[in-house]
Amino acid sequence: AEQFVRKARERRCRVSLDDFGAGMSSFEYLRRFPVDAIKIDGSFIEHISESRFDREIVSAISGIARSLGCSVVAEKIEEQASLDILRGMGVAFGQGFLLHRPEPLQAIVARASAQAALPAGRRA
Repeated sequence: AEQFVRKARERRCRVSLDDFGAGMSSFEYLRRFPVDAIKIDGSFIEHISESRFDREIVSAISGIARSLGCSVVAEKIEEQASLDILRGMGVAFGQGFLLHRPEPLQAIVARASAQAALPAGRRA
């Protein structure tokens, strides 16, 4: 895995460490793999508005990621309160049903192509 990540980076690929915090070896991965982004496991996000523990964990992971020069992505954002808390913590990227429902890649490409064909003033 280390060799794969290094070769991907040599080819100018960006590398994200997914589901960070879900396993005991997460911090060891930070030491071993040169990553661009850390995606915080959704289990810490889904109850962040009710759980002080989850807020503290997310805050700590975010701080560590930023100090290492990594972007931070929060997974499983499903409530506005969670999004507000994450914004307050400086988490710049997120994914989850609140932000957008999953859809087939073809639908995304078709919509983007249709938008690109519109005159500049009419694009949403």
